[in-house]
Amino acid sequence: LKIINYAGIFYTNLITYYGNKRIFFNNFNTFSLGLEIWGTFSRQNGQPRMEMTFTNKAMQPMSGFAIQLNKNSFGVCPAGGLVVGALGAGGAAEAPLSLATSGPVQRMEPLNNLQVAIKNNVDVFYFACLIPVHILFTEDGQLDKRVFLSTWKEIPAANEVQHTLSNVIGTADSIAQKMTLNNIFTIAKRNVEGQDMLYQSLKLTNNIWVLLELKLQPGNPEATLSLKSRTVEVATCIFQAYEAIIKS
Repeated sequence: LKIINYAGIFYTNLITYYGNKRIFFNNFNTFSLGLEIWGTFSRQNGQPRMEMTFTNKAMQPMSGFAIQLNKNSFGVCPAGGLVVGALGAGGAAEAPLSLATSGPVQRMEPLNNLQVAIKNNVDVFYFACLIPVHILFTEDGQLDKRVFLSTWKEIPAANEVQHTLSNVIGTADSIAQKMTLNNIFTIAKRNVEGQDMLYQSLKLTNNIWVLLELKLQPGNPEATLSLKSRTVEVATCIFQAYEAIIKS
């Protein structure tokens, strides 16, 4: 499967995927080729994955499936082959795909955009989706408290971005626990004038470190998230991850 240049290809509307599978791709309404793909992303045993379900909605059998991911911001690429057996008419198969982050890198817009090509005996199918960036948070992202403090001071103020989280539910402790499950680590917690302050760190698979201060007011559904990083371009993706995790 060699699909290098995606110029001129129309991609379906981008949808961010968390938790339950959503529609990645279907074309049976327009082309009568009958492939439907549902999917989501996960991180298991320290490895990101695509979790997909392939369904043959056509009258003819489908076989010979292969996948290619275009260059992307985080070097996400298949860690192995796509395993989908032959699908008869109406047949469906689960197709988990382990991912690596050692592929070629090219900055995408938005940063977590992933362009995908699926090939089988019928045709080559293209779609794009957004990688939920928290599946790229590594298990070794907890900074020492002193390193956190010194790094926060070293990063210039121009590299600090703030974001307001809405509809926040839970205490500082329950939120910290939920974040830890997603490789966002709480370095310290303190209470300042009735506000709970969580100081947190994370590391992306491409070794970008992100330092965060989460300010919570008990009983207030809004929280203030301050982010510092030497690569501040990741801020939007990180804010999206916080929104999704807190509300999960």
